Amino acid sequence: MSKTGSAEFHCWYAADRQSALRKGQGLLDTYKRFLRPGPVCDLGCGEGGFLLALRELGCEDISGVDSNPELCSLAESFGLPVTRSDLGDYLRSERLKTGVYFYLDVIEHVPFEFNLLVLNSLPVTSRLIVQTPFTNSLLGHQYYMNVPSHVSPYSPWVLRKMLARSGYDLVAEGSMDGAHEPNWKNRLRALFIRKVLGIEPELLLGGGNYFVVADKNREPAENAHAPIR
Repeated sequence: MSKTGSAEFHCWYAADRQSALRKGQGLLDTYKRFLRPGPVCDLGCGEGGFLLALRELGCEDISGVDSNPELCSLAESFGLPVTRSDLGDYLRSERLKTGVYFYLDVIEHVPFEFNLLVLNSLPVTSRLIVQTPFTNSLLGHQYYMNVPSHVSPYSPWVLRKMLARSGYDLVAEGSMDGAHEPNWKNRLRALFIRKVLGIEPELLLGGGNYFVVADKNREPAENAHAPIR
């Protein structure tokens, strides 16, 4: 995997501690309920905003990995434990601990084979949380197209197939960042969209990003590296 600049792994990043913490707390609002006791590692952590929010929450066993020197320097200036490494080199050389691994806004920036390496490298009994533009919504398409360094979109269907082949069981999934609240008004809108317009409601009501939470309970299947069909 080639070395990349900050924009390659991060659609946006914070240049100071306050902005980084605010960014991290926004993510934590979504993912706090999926944390478990034990180590937490942010793969492609950037300036460490999410790690800052985890520390504020009281998490002590936290770590991040990133290859961008500028972003790593920012994270280190915030007092965060960051490994300066290409993510592929890190996964191949480190003895990984069982824990919760975050892979936020990274999967769409790297080749398919590299993402299989990430999924297959994590220890059994670990939890993986992935975030990527929501390909089933118009807003998600806008999120994806606004960043020219994106390599390939990943639909929820493709991600579920990849995770299953790599030994993971689904815990939760959903859309965020602009998704319409599931109240009675939006349920009526969804019914109208499906019955009258003849399209899936999430196309118009879904958020800009999709997330999936999965637990690795088995070693990868024999066909884990086969093309998704």
